[in-house]
Amino acid sequence: MIRIRIGIFILFSVFTSQIALAGGIKMPWFFGDNMVLQRQKPIQLWGTATPKSSFIIDFNGEKKKVKTEASGNWEVTFPAREAGGPYAINVVSDSSFSFQNVMIGDVWLCSGQSNMEWPVSKVFNASYELKNADLPQIRSFTVAREISTNPQSNTTKALWQTCTPDNAASFSAVAYFFAREIYKTQHIPIGIIHTSWGGTFIEPWIGLQNMSEHADFKKLADQFNAKYKGNNSLELSQQAYATDSQKWMENLQKSDSGFVEKWYSPAYQPKNWKKLIAPDYWENHGLPDFDGVVWLRKEVNVPASMAGKPLLLNVETLKDYDITYFNGTEIARGTWQPGRRIYTIPKESVKEGKNLISIRLENLSGLGGFTSRDATQLWLKELAESENPLIIPLSGEWLFKSSLPLSSYPAKPVDPSENRKNLSVIYNAMIAPFADLGLKGFLWYQGEANASDAAKYKKLLPLLISDWRKQFNQGELPFIIAQLASFGALTSNPVESNWAELREAQMATLAVPQIGLAVTIDLGNPYDVHPIYKQQVGERMAAEARRICYGENGLQTSPLYESMQIEGNKIRLKFKYASNGLKPKEGALKGFAIAGEDNKFVWAKTKIEGGEVIVWQDGIDNPKSVRYAWAGSPVESNGANLYNQAGYPASPFRTDKP
Repeated sequence: MIRIRIGIFILFSVFTSQIALAGGIKMPWFFGDNMVLQRQKPIQLWGTATPKSSFIIDFNGEKKKVKTEASGNWEVTFPAREAGGPYAINVVSDSSFSFQNVMIGDVWLCSGQSNMEWPVSKVFNASYELKNADLPQIRSFTVAREISTNPQSNTTKALWQTCTPDNAASFSAVAYFFAREIYKTQHIPIGIIHTSWGGTFIEPWIGLQNMSEHADFKKLADQFNAKYKGNNSLELSQQAYATDSQKWMENLQKSDSGFVEKWYSPAYQPKNWKKLIAPDYWENHGLPDFDGVVWLRKEVNVPASMAGKPLLLNVETLKDYDITYFNGTEIARGTWQPGRRIYTIPKESVKEGKNLISIRLENLSGLGGFTSRDATQLWLKELAESENPLIIPLSGEWLFKSSLPLSSYPAKPVDPSENRKNLSVIYNAMIAPFADLGLKGFLWYQGEANASDAAKYKKLLPLLISDWRKQFNQGELPFIIAQLASFGALTSNPVESNWAELREAQMATLAVPQIGLAVTIDLGNPYDVHPIYKQQVGERMAAEARRICYGENGLQTSPLYESMQIEGNKIRLKFKYASNGLKPKEGALKGFAIAGEDNKFVWAKTKIEGGEVIVWQDGIDNPKSVRYAWAGSPVESNGANLYNQAGYPASPFRTDKP
């Protein structure tokens, strides 16, 4: 079967196979130098080779003879080991090869959508974090975006990376900060398998067989089977789109004078370019009502202290699609209009003195240019901070010139990216290849895409958990969920909320054994679905893991609503993980709403008594229900601020049920 890697800006067809190693022996890409293998579980290696051949695998002095089946498949199992390393794994055949710097520790599979994808380079205080990211016993393996109609045995080519300041910039931030906390407390090597995809629904992440066995989703699974079983039309449509997109881009480049004349190059001398004072729109600087492609250029002076070092470039938010260059070399592409543009510039591109930043910006409608209004968020600085970090501001004067109006674009092929929404197609390509690999557990940060149908998600999330546990066949592997942070319109009165219902659906999975819920309600931004404080997200997920599977059973993580008792005109609320007491983060306790028999919620008066909260309101003599932090952005809307003494925020909840 052809498997397709789906790029962000243009789709490219990638024909993938297992690693073709010496002597015809092949192994999946996730077996390689610097890998981490799961401790305290049998270590299984597998692959393909010449049918009915044999060879030796030497695991740090322990040798096993391997015989391939008639099909060419082979597998071998070594006894479980405790954490340690580095080890070498040698494959001895006509042409021998080896894997070096192999560690034994805990391996966590980290998945979800864009908040799990979010890299360390884009978090709050990224330069400081990267400066201190020299942690070689943390390793990461990042899986490329792919879809497939059938479960696959391998991923697109990828390599394990040890944690260094340079490498960590592209690590999943949540996974990295989780791994850092576990490493700090457990002192063992930690492996991150990062396999996520921004903007995806939960349905494509669940295996088709288990979808078909669920009464609510059987019909959908049957429809998928009827349409795609026995064929690879999804992959072929992606392949055709990749080919057509490549041709389209070639035609676009021929039409775009900026590409033709290489406006991104330091050798190009701009003539008759306009000036834009950033941050601002080009409509305010002499280019009114223009939709299409505009190029921007800015020269910056880089001191000797920054030359030859990787840099972090922040041009904040650009509208809509950009290709960004540094000294004539493309460094990144951004395709999501509200998303921050924080890019890493490789050290090879950075020189002392004059350096050029060039941006090809494509705007499809409305105002175009720098949409951020905060000039302090346009800057260039070292990727990993030195003792005296220097920040080069990028606000102020830029040169710009239009190169291609939208009306002159060549016809664009229809994007079949909706294919990624099909049942199980992401699971098949990005989860199934790891099903025989030993794991410690899973991290899951997803739900934003499903927020409009929390009732359905309440069934789908437990199904995903049971599906992955079944597929990996290692018992009730711990499953740590990041509850959605604040996001959405601010409200002054109690409201209904899809996002609150989605958080409730996530919380409901705690009825399943070995589940942890990391509450992040206080870390969000009502205007940005991607909160930048990923440190706390990873650390709170690590706290749940420490409580569930690292022996810290008494750890008091986020307070969770447990029960209520009506006492006259008051309601007493009891919480789990509040044995040391509750407190408002600051000021008076806020965020609680109360309703009587009419089910009309109003803001409540509150009082804390140890690990309990008393809620009431004058005029409600027969209270029936309470809600806390029930809004898209409750911290900003109503000041929701309930914490336990350990400093963890309480999860939003409601006592009334839909």
